Amino acid sequence: MKDKRDFWPDPTESSPVQGVELLPMRPDHLDEVVRIEQDMFPIPWTREAFEYDLISNQLAHYFALKKDDEIIGYSGIWLFGNIAHLTTICITREFLNTGLGKWLLLTTMKLGEEMGVARYTLEVRESNSAAIKLYESCGYRKVGVRENYYHEIGEDAVVMWTGGPPYDG
Repeated sequence: MKDKRDFWPDPTESSPVQGVELLPMRPDHLDEVVRIEQDMFPIPWTREAFEYDLISNQLAHYFALKKDDEIIGYSGIWLFGNIAHLTTICITREFLNTGLGKWLLLTTMKLGEEMGVARYTLEVRESNSAAIKLYESCGYRKVGVRENYYHEIGEDAVVMWTGGPPYDG
């Protein structure tokens, strides 16, 4: 399907961290996911938000990264036809700067591609320069700003898409 989608790099076959497996997220992963979420984000998602997406949201697909039977990261997308919205992605502090975040992002995008996704979009905190740099390295481009999107902390969101402007085609 690569010839039918916007360009983004393919992930490497194996994780840059040995012994890591990616599997569909399940409700029994949520204790660990919520703990990581609270540790890593200034505005963490609630357990109820994850539960809703896992159990009730037909558009949602979430993945968990495990190493030695412990969740060390996760990602999620919502599918809208051939467009997907990256809802969340996270790697625990212990595994930051190992290449695992980029691998998780690209592998998530590849899994979405296998479900028919040709384009991706996301929002990211304007101050999260490390995440913006990661997204740009994976084919995302800044296309706009949503003012006060993160109103709890008074921060704007950068809107990013893969490919050309979202209104093309």
